[in-house]
Amino acid sequence: MAYTIPQLNLILQVIIAVVLFVSLAFKQKGKFIAHGGTMLVAVILNAFSFFWIMGPSFLGLGSFVSEQPSNILSLATILHGILGAVAEILGIYIVAVWGLRKSTQQCIRKRTAMRITLILWLVALFSGFLLYAILYGIITI
Repeated sequence: MAYTIPQLNLILQVIIAVVLFVSLAFKQKGKFIAHGGTMLVAVILNAFSFFWIMGPSFLGLGSFVSEQPSNILSLATILHGILGAVAEILGIYIVAVWGLRKSTQQCIRKRTAMRITLILWLVALFSGFLLYAILYGIITI
């Protein structure tokens, strides 16, 4: 079975979601090094998707968004893009700070930023699933 780029990205996003939840399980068990490592994997996978798949896709919708800015699909696309970009930037910052520290105490001080990033990431992930479903006719609006 041949997959399209959007289908491959959907599969990648599901994998990233699984990695996120595995990472949260590590955090709950107090395995902070494993938590940081799995978050690093999630951030790298998401960066790959963001720059090579979602970014060009977002730019490809640019004419539709600019021609119909009040369309629900345009608004959802813009919201998804902004939330996803902010979450990715925060994710990169957090894993970079984590990677540069020898102690997990520095990371604990970033707990609020981590929670905000997780919420943004999950909202962007969910909105991305919805956009995929709308764009590829799984659901209609």
